[in-house]
Amino acid sequence: MENQRNERWSQPPVDGDRPNPVHCPSKIPKRNRNHGGDPPMELYLIRHGQSFNNTLSNAEGRMSDPPLSEVGERQAKLVAEYLHSSSAKCHYGRESFEEGFGLDRLYCSAHLRCLNTATEIGERTGLTPEIWIDVHEEMGIWLEGERALPGLTPAQIRERFPKVKVPGDMGADGWWNRPVESEEEWVARAGRVAHQLRTEMAHLDERIAVVTHGGFTKDLLSALVNGGPMDGDSFSTQNTSIARIDFDLRGFQIRYLNRVEHLPPELVT
Repeated sequence: MENQRNERWSQPPVDGDRPNPVHCPSKIPKRNRNHGGDPPMELYLIRHGQSFNNTLSNAEGRMSDPPLSEVGERQAKLVAEYLHSSSAKCHYGRESFEEGFGLDRLYCSAHLRCLNTATEIGERTGLTPEIWIDVHEEMGIWLEGERALPGLTPAQIRERFPKVKVPGDMGADGWWNRPVESEEEWVARAGRVAHQLRTEMAHLDERIAVVTHGGFTKDLLSALVNGGPMDGDSFSTQNTSIARIDFDLRGFQIRYLNRVEHLPPELVT
């Protein structure tokens, strides 16, 4: 079974599974940093700030697409400032001596909490957040007892977040608008993104930030490291934590995970 699973994950996605070119990073013009042998592509996975649902002790009162809490808004501002003014250094690897992370591209999921977080980062770094549908959270937009919830529509996103780039293939009635995603579906989705990172994007001389979710980060790392879910093992991330993964055509290196040095202890959630 394990061999079958890994074989399935190693297969390239079918054409219908590929992201729309509007939000595919493979179209980004390269920028020459003159860094010699530096890895072609650096990926920074950033979990969104604390959401309203993150403050709940159980499912009672849960929202289908929650905004950031007050703490989450403070976290988002702090991670935005950190990305703008601090170094992308890693203690066990090469150092970056430039001011700020030098990000080239900023992606986010279409969940409200990621749009809130990415907007703060975009304002501070001068980058335009772009929605990447496939980095959404496990299960999508859902509430107990509801069959198919729409999620934000392109019109709603453009009204609330005018600086966010909306993919051209987003449904007019809502980016989700389907039943709750199953575990099999989110595992396959993480596999598609992992495949894209290792093939279509690994050659890019870019620093790419993706504002995403704790569940999806776990799924993506499991796909990269293990070819799928890891029985009994997992990856855990705090709100607005940063993970760095370097890619080239030979493979990838996880440089660090769950970095929250931009947060004071009372804001680590």
